[in-house]
Amino acid sequence: MSLNLFIIGPSGCGKSTQAKLIAEKYSLTHMSMGQLLRNEIASKSSLGLEAQSYIDVGKWVPDELAFRVLTASLQKINNSNFILDGFPRMIGQGIMIEDHLKNLSLPFSLIIHLDVTFEEILARRQKKGDAFQNKDRTDNTPAAIAARQKSYEETIGPIIDHYEPTQKLFRVDGNRPVEPIFTDIQNRIDLINQSSP
Repeated sequence: MSLNLFIIGPSGCGKSTQAKLIAEKYSLTHMSMGQLLRNEIASKSSLGLEAQSYIDVGKWVPDELAFRVLTASLQKINNSNFILDGFPRMIGQGIMIEDHLKNLSLPFSLIIHLDVTFEEILARRQKKGDAFQNKDRTDNTPAAIAARQKSYEETIGPIIDHYEPTQKLFRVDGNRPVEPIFTDIQNRIDLINQSSP
C-alpha cells in the first residue's frame, strides 16, 4: 500500500524537520515544493523559465504551473511513497493533487498541519537570527514574519475546512520540541498503515 503524505504549516513552523524524520522512518521520498521549483529554475527548463518569470515580478507561481512541476517529479517515483513539504498552499492545489492520485488509483493518505502560534515562530526566528548573526536576511524581522503569517492564514482556512471532515487532515500542536511532535505524527501514520488492506 502506497503512503502519500503532505505536511503544511506557517513559515518557520518546523515542517522540513518533521518531513525529514517521517521520510526516514517510513522510507519515503521527501520533496519540498520550493526546492522542486528552485531545481527547475536552476536547470533552466521550460517549466523553470516560466516559473522564474512570475518570481521575478514578485508573484506566486500559479497553481497549474506548480502542479506541472510537481507531477513531473512525482512521475519519477511512480507517484508513490512520498512526503511533500509545503504543499498544498491553496485549496485548489489540494484538490488537483487529490484528483491526480485518485485517477492513478493511489491514496491521498494524509495532510499533517503543524499548528504553531505567531509568538512561537517569532521566538524561533529570533533565536536562529541570534545564532547565525545573518544580517543579510531581511525576512526575519517581526513585520516580515507577521506578513507571511497573515498571508498563510488567509489561504489555510479553506484547506482545513475542506479536509477536516474527511479525516484526511491531522492537526498537531507544533509549539513543542521536535520529539513529541514526531511521536504524535508517527502514531497517526501508524493508524493509516494498520487500516490499509
